[in-house]
Amino acid sequence: MRHLQAYVAGIPELKGQEFGSDKVNDGFAAAYLESANLNNIFPSVSINGSHFLEYKHRLPFHLVQNLHVNGDISLNCINFQGVAASVGSMFAQPGFAQPSFSGYSGVTLSNPAVPFHGAIPGAFIQFRKITIVGNVPFFANRFHVNLKNTMTGNIALHINPRFKEGALVRNTLINGTWGSEERYIHSMPFSPGQAFHMEITNLKKNYKVIVNGQVVFDYTHRIPPSHVDQLEIAGDVNLSSVQY
Repeated sequence: MRHLQAYVAGIPELKGQEFGSDKVNDGFAAAYLESANLNNIFPSVSINGSHFLEYKHRLPFHLVQNLHVNGDISLNCINFQGVAASVGSMFAQPGFAQPSFSGYSGVTLSNPAVPFHGAIPGAFIQFRKITIVGNVPFFANRFHVNLKNTMTGNIALHINPRFKEGALVRNTLINGTWGSEERYIHSMPFSPGQAFHMEITNLKKNYKVIVNGQVVFDYTHRIPPSHVDQLEIAGDVNLSSVQY
């Protein structure tokens, strides 16, 4: 296997310790680590989108079977890309099948600026998925993720964590008018000072939203998802990766 990417997002407890070339004095730092086997000689490691190191193989890469993470860190997500389906299925969410999109090439962006506006290529069809990895600043108030139609300005799905209210608001905007809010959740999946991994999947009747491996809510379609052609992210959030 010539190309494997392992993403690890978490919060290292690093007060007074060295982390690469930086010393962390504030107790915690959000870290988003990417390790890729780009060729048969040197796997490369990036942290928060910046190249960190290359490490020459000391044993054949095809013998690697496990990822081990240990020490003073709180993990938010681990994700693999470029692996066989049999491997990826170990980390898949139960409850619905996700067929592959043969011939479709999506968009993956590292460390995009906020506010973020991205045109979604192709139709937003059933089982199409958006993946957002980032972290919430310590003194965050709110941020939002919108699935929009650029021509009408309609928002099919508005996801709005409000930390001072302790609320995760979902809604739809049609012709400049907001519909009824949905707020009920078992627990708030986002926290200031914490990294997150969010997946938004378009299903037949609703969007399914998963954060850090847990299903947070389903949102019934109020606008046909085929109208969605833009992803918008803004507010108090730092983005490590956006894939759609």
